Amino acid sequence: MTMEYDHITALHYAAYRPSLHTEILKSHLSSKPSYTLGLDIGCGTGRSSISLSNFCKKVIGVDPSKEMLDKSLNHSRITYKLADSNALNFDNDEFDIITFAGSLFYTKSQAVLNETIRVAKNKCKIIIYDFEIVLEPVCKQLGLENEPTPSSNYDHQINFSGLNEQFIKLIIEQINQVKLDIEPSDLAHLLLSSKNNYARLVHKFGITTIYDKTVKQLQAIFTNEKISLNATTYMTSYEVIK
Repeated sequence: MTMEYDHITALHYAAYRPSLHTEILKSHLSSKPSYTLGLDIGCGTGRSSISLSNFCKKVIGVDPSKEMLDKSLNHSRITYKLADSNALNFDNDEFDIITFAGSLFYTKSQAVLNETIRVAKNKCKIIIYDFEIVLEPVCKQLGLENEPTPSSNYDHQINFSGLNEQFIKLIIEQINQVKLDIEPSDLAHLLLSSKNNYARLVHKFGITTIYDKTVKQLQAIFTNEKISLNATTYMTSYEVIK
């Protein structure tokens, strides 16, 4: 597992994330808590763990980034733990449901899949999901179109394909298009939570009061109280077979 976010972007990541996690899980899970113990691998600041807690009596969120966990959101049914390399420090057959919310790209390996299966109960659900918000039109409105944008091979649709799937069964794959209405103050956090966009905005506005400057510029460009964005959600669900 690798650390993707530094201290500054972690602050903005913690300040706002779109409320898509729960909606994605709702599309596949019962609306009432029906799982005893859930595991959220790559939990970040805990927003995905909180969403998973809607379906579980208790959730454990693990992440390799201390910066993220330092900003984790308190919840009575969630415990956070720092991840240890590719190993999951849990007993065999512990979890009823396991999620990877935008984290599998950084962790995908046979070792991670084997560890996930090891700590999962028979018939445990493994749900891999992510979402992609189209921010480039906003960046262009902010005048960032000529700023350097590092290329990325990030795959929002990643799942366990290509690995030995002997002990998991594919249940469903989904891709959906959704719309989000976001206030300028939240959109500024969303932009600044990305290292690439953070660098572009600093290059444009300077580092001093970068958040306030971004909010004011968004308010000047978009006259409505909320800004409408397009997003794509991705979800793959497996069942463990032991």
